Amino acid sequence: MKYVGNALFILLGACVCTSAFASGGSSLSIDTIREQQGALQAGIEAGKTDGLTPRQVNIVRKSQKQVFELIDGRKDLADLSIEEKIRLNNALETINAQMKGGHFGQDEQQVCWRERKTGSTTKVTRCGSQAERDFLRQNAREYLEKPRVCTPPGCGASPE
Repeated sequence: MKYVGNALFILLGACVCTSAFASGGSSLSIDTIREQQGALQAGIEAGKTDGLTPRQVNIVRKSQKQVFELIDGRKDLADLSIEEKIRLNNALETINAQMKGGHFGQDEQQVCWRERKTGSTTKVTRCGSQAERDFLRQNAREYLEKPRVCTPPGCGASPE
């Protein structure tokens, strides 16, 4: 795998921090994110995109734009709502996955989402890999496509 100059080192630091961030840890600061993403952005603007396709560079730029919008004017992560923290985490993980490159990086990308707890209106935050999320979505689709009503012939009868 090829990586973008020194930006990978910076980005891997962000990845380690986002894992702590997703689990509620406080080891990640907005200043650290701003510095790391600024250095990565400077590297990309300087043309240090070895091993990245133009599409991947565009995805990184789009995700960085979202990161900078979320942290603009903020001094602490506590200033972000839970939805903003999830969007920030997902944007940082998207950048990390693109820097790793390939389908493997995207499957291993950690994402978080909010969903309603079964039987309640309470929302919970779930995190997992993109591959796990895709698997859960596919299983849900398959479950919903199964018929719920038994229609003849063969309704409960064993084939003879």
